[in-house]
Amino acid sequence: YGRTLYMFCAADSPYDLPVYPRLFRASRHDSVSWICGYRELRHWFPDWKVGEAILDSAHDALPIYTLLEHDDVSAIIDLNLRRSGKLVYNDMEIGSDGVPVCPIGRKMIGWGKCPGRQRVKWRCPAKVGKWECPHPCSPSEYGRTFYTSTSDNPRLFPRVRRDSKEWKQRYALRTGVERCIKRQKVDYKLEASEGRSSRHWNIRVYLIAMCQHADAWLEEARKANLPSLDEWFASQLAA
Repeated sequence: YGRTLYMFCAADSPYDLPVYPRLFRASRHDSVSWICGYRELRHWFPDWKVGEAILDSAHDALPIYTLLEHDDVSAIIDLNLRRSGKLVYNDMEIGSDGVPVCPIGRKMIGWGKCPGRQRVKWRCPAKVGKWECPHPCSPSEYGRTFYTSTSDNPRLFPRVRRDSKEWKQRYALRTGVERCIKRQKVDYKLEASEGRSSRHWNIRVYLIAMCQHADAWLEEARKANLPSLDEWFASQLAA
């Protein structure tokens, strides 16, 4: 009926638990839905500490990165290369993984972060690898250096480098939201309802979300060999 379910999910939850379900018009772009839902989430739960936002390439927009940086949230967002075209920063081409590419097309070598300046240093691949460059771009014996900073461009240079193992591990957690929605739509038969109103769908979505959390509580009680949820809640309060 012209609606779409947009789900904010706890990426670090072993049960792919929903945090803030929201129904929007189906015609609205995902990036706009995220901004609206995110601001609502921060309004209703101002004490929550959000560490990072893990989003797909539909959310690859500079205002989203800027908003997350303002809130001190790490952005784990895949680049949308179809929209970006060629990535250039300070006359240096940047690869899809956020690594600067030297004039002969070789990736520069990461040389660590500069202490206190929150920027990453990159060095000439020829000087680091000790091979002769056919077209040197710097007369220095040290080779050309290049610096990137999240504050200058959070989209191209997020806090976690896109070419790192940590990035791949963090981004893989995004699939949790797909499992969360699958559980609502398939296991709890969300779409089987014949309701038409927004109120009906919101109530149904939230009731299912409550059931997902209750399932997690029961599983935790089972793991702890506790016969009832009351005892599990008591153990959590004691901790």
